This record gives sequence, structure tokens and C-alpha cells, in this order.
Amino acid sequence: MIAIRTLLTLTLLLGVGYPLAVTGLAQVLFPWQANGSQLTNNKQQLIGSALLAQKFERAEYFHSRPSATDFATIGSGASNLGMSSPLRAEFAQTEAKALAVNPSPTLLTRSASGLDPHLPLDAVLSQVDRVAKERGLDPASLTEQVKSATQAGILGPQVVNILELNLQLDKDA
Repeated sequence: MIAIRTLLTLTLLLGVGYPLAVTGLAQVLFPWQANGSQLTNNKQQLIGSALLAQKFERAEYFHSRPSATDFATIGSGASNLGMSSPLRAEFAQTEAKALAVNPSPTLLTRSASGLDPHLPLDAVLSQVDRVAKERGLDPASLTEQVKSATQAGILGPQVVNILELNLQLDKDA
């Protein structure tokens, strides 16, 4: 009987009480993050999350790094394959495709999650000429816009959120 009471008490406390308390605190302290960091366009239509990369293939957009899951959020993750695996052939295909678009590709490696929306500043700056040409913008002013969108990396270089940058470019157009 004591075991059943203990089970019920702990179930209510840890299975109901704790999750409700954490959810409530998150809603009060960090409402934007707790609700998915959702981004909308100027028509208030949901575009995506600031925490998830999206696939950009058109030349007038900055491109995200390749994704092992083709940017599908369900079952996301890295390939966990080494360069001695069949990934080598896929890497060569990705490189050939990237070279056709950008003579100095920097977006060949995948992120660990397959959904990281951030790129190092250098990788974004290498795309400025292409995007500026396609959008009819001055490369110097676009470079300044990219630099103003730069965020501090956690442990590495400065990064830029590609989805947010592309949304800003569409808003300014």
C-alpha cells in the first residue's frame, strides 16, 4: 500500500506538477521561445521558427548548409557517416552542385542536427555577390546588412541566422 501511495504521489508531483510549473515559468519568463520562436512575414503568416533552418535554393536567397534530413523536423539528425562511407560520393555531388552556383563554396558540410539555421559570418559573406546581383542590390550595402544581422556564436565564430536574414531581405524589397 505504501508503494502505491508513493507511486501516485511521485506521479502527480513529477509527472504533472513539475511539467506544469516549468511550462508556466517558461510562458512568463520567455514567452517567445516557449512558443517556438515563430517568425511571421509582413502579412502575419507563419514562416517558420528562428530555431530551424529552411531550404533556400533560389539564387536571390542566402542558402543554408545542407541537411541530412532535407530540413524535415521529424526524425532530424546528422548522418553519422564518416568520409570513408557512401557519404563521400554524396559529398562530391553536393560540392559539384555548389560549385555551379558559387565558385568558392563554403556550405558543403552539414550541421550536427541537420536543422541549424545559423551559418558562420564568412560563409554568409561568400554568398553576398550572388544575392546582390540577383536582387539588384549594392554588394557593399548588402555586406553591411549581413554584418548587422551577425550574432555572437556560443563557442565559435560569429553567426548569422539565414532564415531571419532572408526574411529581412524580402521585407526590404
